[in-house]
Amino acid sequence: MSIAVSAVIRTPVCLRWLQATLGLCAVLAAWPLSGLWSRAPVSGELVGCYALGGAGAVLSAAGGAFLLLLLRSRRKPQALDISPVGQLRLAVYLEHGGAAPVPPAASAVRLLPGSTLWPALLVLCLMDDAGRRTVVLAQRGSGCAAFRQLAVACRALAARGKEE
Repeated sequence: MSIAVSAVIRTPVCLRWLQATLGLCAVLAAWPLSGLWSRAPVSGELVGCYALGGAGAVLSAAGGAFLLLLLRSRRKPQALDISPVGQLRLAVYLEHGGAAPVPPAASAVRLLPGSTLWPALLVLCLMDDAGRRTVVLAQRGSGCAAFRQLAVACRALAARGKEE
């Protein structure tokens, strides 16, 4: 059985929505966490026990703002190619205006032991020959059309890595 597969992986939309929701909730939670509600005449005793003070509010707001700023970085599609002998190549697509994306020369990578292979989500930790690490998220659905084949090939690569 050959494990050769070629898959184009795009950033899952639902993960970006989840990140946006979490960032917005962290920013909005900063005011109640600051304890300013305890001075309000309507608040009562419930808010005082959840207040963390100014430091907790600043950390919550800063974390939420950081997550929202990370959304601005546009993730480009990536192509992951696995050869029949188990060699991995990762290419990041270049986008030129309205033209179709053009893949550059792919770099050889290897699958690291910290990778997570779940039935609906693959978190692939990859390292190239120069020692640079890359994390690739592949989710079942529209983000990766060849998800099932990619999952089977990655599981076969992980099993080969344990044998060696």
